[in-house]
Amino acid sequence: PRRLPITTLEDFPGYRIDPPTSLGHSSQPPSTKVIYYTERSVTPFLSAIPKRLSDIRLRDFKVVFDRPGQYRYHFKTLDPEFGMVKEEVLHDDDPVPGWDGKIVAWIEEDI
Repeated sequence: PRRLPITTLEDFPGYRIDPPTSLGHSSQPPSTKVIYYTERSVTPFLSAIPKRLSDIRLRDFKVVFDRPGQYRYHFKTLDPEFGMVKEEVLHDDDPVPGWDGKIVAWIEEDI
């Protein structure tokens, strides 16, 4: 007998997916996924900022990365001349660049 994929089982998480609301608007507030790497861990960290990507500033990112000390923040972005690069963001009011709708960051201790 042929087996059904596990995703067709009613008890499988995610079996029932709510249809999108009209015009693609969600009842959820806007949120942006954040993936960041540190020198002390091989595995990246995943978090979210409850704002649209275009509204996120470095100070918002620092709330997610709330460790004591001085750090340098680099973000994955697309440069028209060089392609994918890591852009350093220095000031709390500076916008954080995104990549494919999310933020990808590398954080280094500033010695």
